[in-house]
Amino acid sequence: MPNHDIVSPAEEVYTIALILSLGPSKNNPYRSDDNELLTLGPLPVESIPRLRPFVHSLAAFGSRHKAVVVRYTRGSNTPLLDVSHAECRLESSSQQSILQRLFHVHHLRSYDITLPTFGLNPLRKMRAGNIDEGIILRGEFPSTLQFLVALEVPALPSLELYVRRNQYEALCERNNIDPAYGLQLSSFTYASLRKVRVEEDEPYDRFSSIRLSRMLRPFFSLRQLEDVELTLTKSALAAPDHDMRLLANVWRNARRLAFSCTRYSADAPTLDTLYVLAERCPGLVELVLPKLDIQALGAFIENRPPEEPPVGLRGHPLRVFGISCDSHTSIPKEQAVRIARCIDSLFPNIDVEKSWVHDGSLEAILSDWYLIWVNITATKALRKYTPGKAYLDKNDDQKAPNYAA
Repeated sequence: MPNHDIVSPAEEVYTIALILSLGPSKNNPYRSDDNELLTLGPLPVESIPRLRPFVHSLAAFGSRHKAVVVRYTRGSNTPLLDVSHAECRLESSSQQSILQRLFHVHHLRSYDITLPTFGLNPLRKMRAGNIDEGIILRGEFPSTLQFLVALEVPALPSLELYVRRNQYEALCERNNIDPAYGLQLSSFTYASLRKVRVEEDEPYDRFSSIRLSRMLRPFFSLRQLEDVELTLTKSALAAPDHDMRLLANVWRNARRLAFSCTRYSADAPTLDTLYVLAERCPGLVELVLPKLDIQALGAFIENRPPEEPPVGLRGHPLRVFGISCDSHTSIPKEQAVRIARCIDSLFPNIDVEKSWVHDGSLEAILSDWYLIWVNITATKALRKYTPGKAYLDKNDDQKAPNYAA
């Protein structure tokens, strides 16, 4: 009888590690804060009922998955049956087929995926029709854009990106721009997407500025977006009037636009941006800008000086308006009053208490923006108690218009 070599099953099976943890989604009514979730495991994926289709698909290709951690809320009696959120780490583009099999698990409705750095070749197309709560992506911004272009998620309502830039790129320069910034997401593959949040996740300070329009250009094709947020913690943001006009033209249905940073460049929006947003975004409720150039007032305020809104006129619905970076220049009180009247005439429904976005430090209180905000508060009070006279100076002999007539 011939001798046969006996091969251990463990040597024939290829072990993968795509899923890091499983748990309840953020929309679960019983879910608490992430820090309060309890941990179970690591457990073999075969013991998790909702992953059985995924396990069977791996077994058909001679693969198995490493044990994963299951997180659950305190008081849950069925932690293995409550998993609807997956935290994953994609090691390379070769794992796309495995991730696609995981997308077929209809109980998993949200994902947190850490991405590798991809090459210049387009990624394989993927579809995730079961995701209807949200996706979080982490990695280099160009690789994140490549992944989003390859993904079809028609029911996705919310997208969060925690990104870093390539160490060699400078987004305000004409050269050395990654080709991925020229990609455009399809409105058909993201038909339900309404909220996009991009946050910088750099380990060190960057000395090149980020141009607002270039950072958000891949999302310009998604005209149905209502909530767009960009937060920079290590880079300066350049947001001139031209970029703000582009955003206003693209997202006319926007209800929230929030662009914040800790450092700003010399390119900042003027009051012209406020006129454009007031006209082209009639449903805007919250607006946060990185800075407002109050030295160059812009052309609109010269051609269309602020006029007090008539009594009873509802006006623009904007309620929250803030500046994330203070201006440290010195302006006269008369100019602060004029700027305050301009803002009040464009957005008469601003809630002053909800709009202050600073920490109340001495630096913030001594800033020009604080002086403007004090005058906005005073102007709103004057409109309430002396309608028709709030925009008149003390030495103005002009007769106040009679709005009650």
